[in-house]
Amino acid sequence: MVNRMVKDYYEILGIARNAGVDEIKRAYKSLAKKYHPDINKEKGAEEKFKEVQHAYSVLGDEQKRRNYNQFGAEAEKFQGFEGFGGGFRAADFDFGDIFESFGFGKSFTDMFGDAFSQQGRRGPARGEDIALRLNLKFEEAAFGAKKEVEFDHVAECPNCKGSGATPGTKVQECPVCHGSGVESQTRRTPFGILSTQTMCRRCQGSGEAFSDPCPVCSGRGRVNKRRKVTINVPEGIDTGQQLRIKGQGNAGERGAGKGDLIAIIYVEPHDIFKRDGPDIFMEAPVSFSEAALGSTIEVPTLRGKASLKVPAGTQSSTIFKMAGKGIRDLQSGGYGDEFVKVIVETPGKLSKRERELFEELSKEEEVSRKRKGFFDRFKGIFE
Repeated sequence: MVNRMVKDYYEILGIARNAGVDEIKRAYKSLAKKYHPDINKEKGAEEKFKEVQHAYSVLGDEQKRRNYNQFGAEAEKFQGFEGFGGGFRAADFDFGDIFESFGFGKSFTDMFGDAFSQQGRRGPARGEDIALRLNLKFEEAAFGAKKEVEFDHVAECPNCKGSGATPGTKVQECPVCHGSGVESQTRRTPFGILSTQTMCRRCQGSGEAFSDPCPVCSGRGRVNKRRKVTINVPEGIDTGQQLRIKGQGNAGERGAGKGDLIAIIYVEPHDIFKRDGPDIFMEAPVSFSEAALGSTIEVPTLRGKASLKVPAGTQSSTIFKMAGKGIRDLQSGGYGDEFVKVIVETPGKLSKRERELFEELSKEEEVSRKRKGFFDRFKGIFE
């Protein structure tokens, strides 16, 4: 099985990221000839051929390429990725241009399975899914929010209601494929007669055609529009998670179901808090006297101020847990904790009175005596 999740599709086809459609197609044709297993018997050629096919199926499709450029191979984890723009179709270009110079060891059907040779007439395709990035503030992710997004989508043509024909005219059998949805071709090769079937270029596999295309959509049955959708963001969502809004994607062909809208979450960082799942972390400064004598300090939480007891003798970087002050867990429904690391701060500038007090304190401290004890253990070495 080809590992499609780690390799760069542009690198596989040997093209730049800004390559045009024609350049992508040329690169694919060249590599398909080079690595086809009927011609190239080297080890790994068949796997490379599959890689090239898959890379072209993404980069050769405008919508899939946009999703790949934005989200990388992660886009293929979305349910319905194969619909992000119509998918890879045999009718996109003439496969005969690639294979007529091959010395066929097996038939066209063997090379591609039954997908092309037995596809026949197909029904209306479901609408494609649309993926977009949804940026959230830290608090919006923690407490939930309503977010309005605006995006381009494919909608059913309001004039022909998706049929592609001018209202009042009849839909007829496709004159090219005679309603079968496929075109058959026969080619003479050095190894005999080769028969192939591809999706009908005229009707795109539907088997239907019309003499008077709809003037609004030019016979496509669908038009491009701008749409606004309000997304209900649940409390506790985090970066990388997805929200699927049913039926808010692209319209399907001739009345088929609509695709979905997939919102991929990105939570902006917070000035104070850092998040790890449902738990949050922060640092709080305390003074020498607060740490030494003990005190109760006020610290921020997501829901306002809270009191934190700092015991006498607390050392710098000690971490305290405030149970239930974190973020809601989407799976369990419970709340995480808030962890507060106290940092004992050394004063930079001292007033005259502070200096007097610290000098007086230093006479009573045991730290300097402990430090002197280090040298007592190595008498004679530092003398």
